[in-house]
Formats: sequence, C-alpha cells, structure tokens
Amino acid sequence: MKIKINQLKFKEGVGITERISSRSSSLPILKNIIIRAQKNIINISSTDLETGIQWWAIAKTEKEGEVVVPANILSGFINFLPDKNIELTTIKNDLIIECGSYKTQIKGFNSDDFPIIPEVAEKNSILINAKDLCKGLSQISDIPSFSTTRPEISGIFFNFKKDRLKLVATDSYRLGEKSLLLNKVIENDFSFILPQKAVKEIIGIFGEKDGDINIVLGASQVLFELTMKEIIHPQIKFTSRIIEGEYPNYEEIIPAKNSIQAILNRNDLLNQIKAASLFSGKVNEVVLRIDPDKKEVEVLSQSPDSGEYSSTLTGKITGKKESVSFNHRFLTDGLGNIKSSEIVFETNSGSEPGVFKPVGESDFLYIVMPIRAN
Repeated sequence: MKIKINQLKFKEGVGITERISSRSSSLPILKNIIIRAQKNIINISSTDLETGIQWWAIAKTEKEGEVVVPANILSGFINFLPDKNIELTTIKNDLIIECGSYKTQIKGFNSDDFPIIPEVAEKNSILINAKDLCKGLSQISDIPSFSTTRPEISGIFFNFKKDRLKLVATDSYRLGEKSLLLNKVIENDFSFILPQKAVKEIIGIFGEKDGDINIVLGASQVLFELTMKEIIHPQIKFTSRIIEGEYPNYEEIIPAKNSIQAILNRNDLLNQIKAASLFSGKVNEVVLRIDPDKKEVEVLSQSPDSGEYSSTLTGKITGKKESVSFNHRFLTDGLGNIKSSEIVFETNSGSEPGVFKPVGESDFLYIVMPIRAN
C-alpha cells in the first residue's frame, strides 16, 4: 500500500472513525481501525459490532492495499504532524507514516481478522438536512435511560409520516418530541428505534456537516450516509442496529387540552429552578405554584438539611390556582433544550403532566410527570 493525503484531512477521518474503536475489551481487534488505499480514494473504517463508521476522501494512490492499526496510537501520533501531505505505506502488517521530518512505523494486524461492516439492504430511504437532524436529536438525546425490561424506550423513535419526521424520546417520567419538515412527501410511512448511543454518535459525526444525509432503513439496521461534494461517492457512512419491538403509543399521554397556561420568560424560570434545586432535598422536588389572579408563578423548595427557597416570576397566566411538584433535573433538562426567549407551561392539575413548549414554535414539546398530587 502507498497513498498520499493531507494531514488535516487524514486527521479528520481518523478522528471520526476512532469514536467507536475503543469500546470493546472482549475483542482486541475492535480497538483498531482499517485503512484501505483504493483508486484515488482512501477509506478508513471502524466497528464495535453494533455500529460501524466508514469514511472516504480523495487521495493520491500509488499502490492499493489495506492495513489494520491501533486507533489510539495512530490518532495520538497524527496530532503532532504538521499541516503537510502524509505518505502512508505498509511493510507486511505494519503502517509507515512519513510527514515532513516525522516518520514512524506502527505495528499492525492482519486485515483478514477485521470484521466486515455489513451493507444495509434498503427497505425505505429519505434525505434530510444533516444539521437540522442533529439539532433536533440533541434536544431529546439525553432523555432515554437504559431498560432491560422495556428496551424500546432505551432509544430514540424515528417516525416518518407524510412530510414529517417526528423524533421522540422518553424514560417514562418525561417525554420529548421534535418535529422536522421533510423536503418531500414520502410514499410509505416508516419508523424505527435507534439506540441512544448511536444517536449521540450521529450528533458528533454529522452535527457540523453541510448537506443532506440519506437515511436508509434495512431489516435490522439503519444507515446514515453523507455524500462527497467533489465527486459522487460516499464521504461518511454510519451504520447501526435498530432496537426491536414496538414503541409505546406516546401520543396517548399528550393532553389534548390544558386548562391552565402560563407564558413565562425562559431564562428567568430556568434560573429560579436552578436556585430552588439547591434546597430540593433527596427527591429533587421543586414546586411551581400558579396564581392567575396575581399573574405569578412561585417557585418553591425546602429540605430539612439545607433550608428553604421561594421566588416569583410574572407572566401571562390563565386558568385556576394550582401547585405542581416536579423533579428539578427534568425541568432544567427540558428548559435547556428550548431556545426561545419565552416558554409556554401548561397543565390541567397537580396530578397531571406538565407540558413545556417554546412560544411561537410548534415543532417541539416536552412533557414531565409530576412527583405527586398537591
């Protein structure tokens, strides 16, 4: 193998693929990445058997070949290299790297031992803007929690219907739904559940990329693919298994109508909840006391160990007087992912879910179950 590529471009490919290369301790080969010199293309790949990353870039190939090397050693070394062209060659299973005055020989492994990343046989596919998808996923990606009894809620639900993609996550105590507009109406609705770990990799890999991602659903896997700008060829492929099972009918818990509504300044509410959290006790309880007559919401907390707290904020409030207790962590997580200056808080009673939405936007909602009736 003999191939030349710019140091910054090579560093990008190694950085993307090494994200999943060090997860497995049971199979040492998975701590490596495989580098392939193809016809004027370099390919770098890694896998942890549940997910796989493949990256390509244009390069000057003098001799085709492949080599498997430890991801951490390669990544660490190329960080020291200058912004010049790198020459990669192989001697048996070893990788030789030359760049300026730097030269190293990294011990490698037989490429025949490296697992093959399977191709996804297409059942359905759709194009969607990479940044929009990752921004939407980042609003709900921290919600799920791992569950052996209900594995379907351990992931994020992708629901493609007509001209919309709805991204949904829940841990049974709270729920987030983000709606994205597709660039066309799809002929056949489809859906899948993606593991939380895979979703966070997608955000990290594609979050700053321009262009559209092609999402390809197979029988048991899903592919997220970004194409090169220079030529018609994949730049990045991320493959993941999907979670089997049926996602809960989450729409049942979304209140059709709420009798109490408060429109509040988002930053003020968030800061007051954070202050109240210092006195919330072992169950993280913070109370929102709604008073439509005074046009106020009072934020309360108390603990026998740390003391008590109260503050008020004014807003546009309709409905009846009510007090609702929430886990402060759930509130700060949700409010932190709403970017509008004002939020809408709605509920029907102290024993029913609280709904939080950005003012002036209908593409995101966040639902939190109360701790107890007041």
